[in-house]
Amino acid sequence: MDSKNNISQTAMLIASLRALACYEEDPLIHGDDYMAELFLPDEKRKSLKINEIRSVIKKAVPEGLYEYVIARTKYFDELFSQYLNLEIPQIVLLGAGYDSRACRFANQIKNSKIYELDTWATQNMKRQILSDNTIEIHPNVRYVTADFEQDEWFQKLYDAGYHCSLQTLYIWEGVTFYLTPETVNFMLSLLKQHSLSGSILSFDYQHKDNNTALIDTGLNAEAIKFGLNAGECDTYLHNFGYSAIEKLDSEMMCNRYLTMSNGKRFGEVKSIMNLVTAQIK
Repeated sequence: MDSKNNISQTAMLIASLRALACYEEDPLIHGDDYMAELFLPDEKRKSLKINEIRSVIKKAVPEGLYEYVIARTKYFDELFSQYLNLEIPQIVLLGAGYDSRACRFANQIKNSKIYELDTWATQNMKRQILSDNTIEIHPNVRYVTADFEQDEWFQKLYDAGYHCSLQTLYIWEGVTFYLTPETVNFMLSLLKQHSLSGSILSFDYQHKDNNTALIDTGLNAEAIKFGLNAGECDTYLHNFGYSAIEKLDSEMMCNRYLTMSNGKRFGEVKSIMNLVTAQIK
């Protein structure tokens, strides 16, 4: 996570890759986050319109990352849409970054309340960009400024209208990587403590064991700190009061989201990447 005064570099990177995916011609691979490019500087946005430059960008992206962002975005889009259609009372986006689901799926929002949590700098920039582009924000969307490693952020969530007596979907996308193991553990405990039984938590993480190291981002402020042995995921979650209901490894992500219309695979997701959705007991 970024500090309170710095805009997240990784949020910008993910927005760039989501915007890039919107230029994929195959309808099964094509990115649906048509708003991602709004968050890019003018020069980057213009560059994406040139096919040759898009090819250069893809070659420069670390192996498997672009494919992972495509698959992960589709997964969480489906989850978000599914629970909106079920009219779940609350959806909390933990570390929302430049995510635009609350806008892209606004026509599906009925009574659900959407809470977006992120640090002041990233959230302030996001809201300014949305305002500059005259993007209407659904009245059920609440922005909550929080730093998971420093703030009493759950109190801020309550102050924004959150109720622990209501079923909730938590989406924790692209965040655990940058938190310390102690912070991840604390957040799992906190969510369990303040959530109604049956609520859902979905997040991604990197597999780590004695033979597998975490990715080096090269960013001192946003270094990768947390990893989990995928084979121990069930036990890990169980110890905090969760029960895994769906787990996707890299191969499953590729099969589900990276198979093109001709049956061939678009690319590969780095093998250490994992998605998990769990129910709070």
